[in-house]
Order: sequence, then structure tokens, then C-alpha cells
Amino acid sequence: MFIFVIVPFVGQFTPLEVTSNNFKNSFDKIRSFGLPMAILLTLFGTLKPQDSKKDKNTKIVLTFSVFLISVFILKIIVFAKMCGWTDNQTLFYNINDKSTKIILRDFDCGALDSGDPVYKVCKIKNIFPNLIWVRNIDTTEIDRKVWLRVDNEERQ
Repeated sequence: MFIFVIVPFVGQFTPLEVTSNNFKNSFDKIRSFGLPMAILLTLFGTLKPQDSKKDKNTKIVLTFSVFLISVFILKIIVFAKMCGWTDNQTLFYNINDKSTKIILRDFDCGALDSGDPVYKVCKIKNIFPNLIWVRNIDTTEIDRKVWLRVDNEERQ
């Protein structure tokens, strides 16, 4: 249960991103159903026969409150995931590490957004399979001896 609580916070406050949509979807499904149920099921482990009626009622109310709050937050997250970054074009490859590249990305909300997408240039470094480290980068300040420009417009 700890993983399903901490991973979304790590993803929000660090430049780590998961690249596999299958993994993201599976993780979200498990979290959407598993986390609230795990919180609710902890109620059975916290109620003791020797607890007073007041203690039992307090534990029940607190557990159901945490359960409802977690369901509410998870439903809000579903709406937040309608928008996202898309990797459009590879601009540069690192000569020393072919898995590190500079790309053009855009942030778009699809049908929910009638405005133009927001573009940014990012340095992408593969950490593990399906896990990348994303940082904004200024291409005017890169060392052209280390970075090889991609002339063709490659789509990912």
C-alpha cells in the first residue's frame, strides 16, 4: 500500500516519468481499487475486542473518513490525467550516451482545451526501462561537441 501512496507524490515533485502507458494504466487501476479497499480493510485489524465503544466508534469514523478522502482524491487525479506531455520531435542525441536526448515536447489537454499547446525543450535520460529523468534545457547553451543535431523530423 505504501508504494501506491508514495509513487504519485514522487512523480509530482521529481522529474521522473514512466514511459509505458500499459504500466501507468495498470498502476492506476490497482491504485484506484486497491488503495481505498486497503484503507477500509485496515479497520478490521484495528478493532480490538477490549476497545471501548468510544474507541471503536472513533476508529470506524476515522477509517471511513480516510477511505472517502482517498476515493475523492483518486477521482480528482483521473481528471488531472486528461492533460499531458507528448514527445514530438528529437532535436539532439548525446554522442556519449545514445539514450540521452533533447526533445521538443508539448502539453495539451485534447478536447478539453481549445488553446494552442504549450511547448518546451527537454533533456531526457533513461534511468531504467520505462523510467526517464526529464529536465528543461536551453539548446543555446549546450556543448555541440557532445550533442549531435538530428536533421530529420523524427516522430516518436
